[in-house]
Amino acid sequence: MLKEFIPFIDKDRYLTIQLFEFLASQKKTVHTFFEIQEALQVSQYRVKITIHDAINLSKDFPTFKLTFENDILSAFNINNSLLNKIIDFEAHKSLRFRIFLHTTLNIYSESDTEFQRNVGISPSTYFRLKKGLSQDIGSSKIECMKQSEVFARYYIYQVLVYFSYFDYFPKCIKDSKKFIKMKNSIAYCSLIWKITPTESQRKQINYFVAIGILRSKNQHHIPENDNKYLVEVLSQEQVLLFMKHLSKDWYLLEKNALLVTRYALTFLISINNLPVSQLGFLKNFGEIQSVTNQQVDIIKDLAGTSLVDTNIIDCQNKLLKANARILSPFFKTDLFFTEQHWHHANLLRNGAVENLIDEFTSLIGSVNSIPFNKQEIAQIKKDYALIILPKLSIHNLILPVHIVIDFSEGNLFNDYIASGIQSIAGLNIKIDQHLSSLTDIYLTDTFNPSYTKQQIIWPAMPQKSDWQQLKAYIMDLQKNRFNKLDKTIDYGE
Repeated sequence: MLKEFIPFIDKDRYLTIQLFEFLASQKKTVHTFFEIQEALQVSQYRVKITIHDAINLSKDFPTFKLTFENDILSAFNINNSLLNKIIDFEAHKSLRFRIFLHTTLNIYSESDTEFQRNVGISPSTYFRLKKGLSQDIGSSKIECMKQSEVFARYYIYQVLVYFSYFDYFPKCIKDSKKFIKMKNSIAYCSLIWKITPTESQRKQINYFVAIGILRSKNQHHIPENDNKYLVEVLSQEQVLLFMKHLSKDWYLLEKNALLVTRYALTFLISINNLPVSQLGFLKNFGEIQSVTNQQVDIIKDLAGTSLVDTNIIDCQNKLLKANARILSPFFKTDLFFTEQHWHHANLLRNGAVENLIDEFTSLIGSVNSIPFNKQEIAQIKKDYALIILPKLSIHNLILPVHIVIDFSEGNLFNDYIASGIQSIAGLNIKIDQHLSSLTDIYLTDTFNPSYTKQQIIWPAMPQKSDWQQLKAYIMDLQKNRFNKLDKTIDYGE
């Protein structure tokens, strides 16, 4: 479980989650009492209670089995899927999480007194837990939530998505008139902006809009001066159409419809869900396009002719969407930059690619009005790594290995060998018809003394060992080229 979301879990329930995290991380199914205590770092008394609580969970999750006898805990069918369900379950049952929902969304329109009575706590316990939750969230975020309705909604959204709260929402609420109208507005938005969300993106959109409806229901509207976290937009056709829809279906004044439209578009950009063709409504699109073109030029210079046009276009589109997100005000909210964002380098450790990512990061930083902090830079580098690495991997960055296949048996046998070579996954290979200055390997059954480059002779039908040796030679050739490239690239530093 990500540590940033721990404040929303009651301490005893978090211990249960920690126990299941420990069990899911172990290959063995039998664990001693001492091992569990070492993992949880709590007293023996607390370990016994936590084990008891975990065993009781089997009533709600019959797919796993826990038994505890003679200080030995046996665990069966504990996996990451179960762990995620248990995290959601324990969060939804936690008083801290329920207090957060009550104070931010008040879904069931309860007074504080009614809420306390319904969850079975005293006023003193309620205010103690509420104060502790605020302290753990942090004074800076609490202050931002007070000052900006946009920030508050986005923060609530992040928490509820992490714990999949609306996935377990009562059907009677999901079928209410406002939620049905919400779905119609999402469908209209998808139509005019040509959005085709994945399942996870559809969930994100539903959560985001639902939170907006619930906040508005409690009279928490986006004020006109709440511009810090919203993109600036041009009055393009789609923008005006959506504003008209909001005015007609949700009875919003023009100024409020514009705010909600900007709010929706800012969010869609933040989850990379707007097609590139729809980004032109942004006032800073020219700036985004300029940075992207510079980045693409750098890639072209680095990769030379090894990247085909389709790869360049795909890379350009992904960079446009990433740069729009990075330069979006939402990116600066710094809500939940977790430890997972710090390890982009684990995707591939190579100096050439690392330097390229650094150069891209500097370019985007040069046009941003406020310098990026350490966490934001880590996220930017991760985004760029996910775009660059598939395009500039060994397979694409290094020029293809050119092979000429020339067996005396003729084209039938040559084609058979060619299909075998092309079926070897992960190698950037080009089969040529004739020898040239580009040829790297001449594969034949007869030695050619006039050809001075590498010849591989297969005098008979190739065996498994022949294929393995050929693959190893190609990989060594590409590795040497990549190492040479890494040492010789000049990044102008």
